[in-house]
Amino acid sequence: MPRPRVVILTEILTHYRQRFFELLRDQLAAAGIDLVLVYGQPRGEAASKKDTIDLPWAHKIQNRILSVGAREVCWQPALSFLKNADLFIVEQASRLLMNYVLFAAQVPGLKKMAFWGHGQSFRPNASTAGETVKRFMSKRVHWWFAYNDLSAEIVATLGFPKSRITSVQNAIDTRALIAHKAKIDDDALRRLRAELTLKSDNVCLYVGGMYAERRLSFLLDACHRIRQQVPDFEMIFLGAGPEASRVAAAAKEHPWLHYAGAKFGAEAVPYFMLSKLLLMPGPVGLVILDALALELPLITTNLATHGPEIAYLREGHNGMIVQAAEDVEAYAGAVATLLTDDPTRQHLVAGCQAEAHTYTIESMADRFARGVGQALHAD
Repeated sequence: MPRPRVVILTEILTHYRQRFFELLRDQLAAAGIDLVLVYGQPRGEAASKKDTIDLPWAHKIQNRILSVGAREVCWQPALSFLKNADLFIVEQASRLLMNYVLFAAQVPGLKKMAFWGHGQSFRPNASTAGETVKRFMSKRVHWWFAYNDLSAEIVATLGFPKSRITSVQNAIDTRALIAHKAKIDDDALRRLRAELTLKSDNVCLYVGGMYAERRLSFLLDACHRIRQQVPDFEMIFLGAGPEASRVAAAAKEHPWLHYAGAKFGAEAVPYFMLSKLLLMPGPVGLVILDALALELPLITTNLATHGPEIAYLREGHNGMIVQAAEDVEAYAGAVATLLTDDPTRQHLVAGCQAEAHTYTIESMADRFARGVGQALHAD
């Protein structure tokens, strides 16, 4: 009897997913299930972030981007992988044309299709038509792999059976981050401080893609206001994207601002260790897990555009959400207060420490693998 074959189709393959897919492949193989991973290449804003990789055992395809009116849609040429697939797992996205082909194949019972995603778009410019289509399809796929419990609740409210939802608790390789942190000694940190020309201990950090949605203009404004209240405040920026030139220009003008380019995984760890707070006033996603693992409290604002991972941030316990999202003075004041009130900041650090091992990529792979097994056997 042939082994079950599961195909995961993803638009791009980001660096933080590598360990997850390797673990998932091993777990499924141990259960007698073959995993086929198919991925495309980044373009535009996604390419500018420089955070994608290739995997030798996976299958890379050439996505085709098509314009439909004011929108862009993506055709993923993956039909050749459909024939022998017992379960096809795709991202929940209305712009991915392959999803409609798979959905059409599932309706008469020819194939089993599963969604993997947030449950809804958290982007401010989400297409109304696209969201309507996603809701329609989301209620009718064979299985759901929800990012976390918050996403699972969203999917359930659409009317999808809870018994067919796997909450995977979206994660990154936090254990690797923690292990790498333990290897970094004081001499290495002193060398990095000298390289960055840091003159203070009141250092904060931004890490992530650099585009308008991340509210970097808001953050730069806040930094100047923090500097007024904490005269030795300094700020490190890590990342790449369309807004990187704005950050680099600000750093060139103000020596207490430091732009170090894009850093990922272990490469970013020492920058976390030099910092007291992680400043992310824009949408928060998986970066909250870096914050927890590396014991750096994250300070954000109350936005409707946060990813479902915002559920991992516990207000006043391991981070802070400034409620007045558009009030840059309030945000700067909150940061300045934490920099000058060490007991309160240390309370948040302790909260990060307490949850540093809560969300792991090993657990995510285990949950996903169990969900795959259940989906394959479900009628």
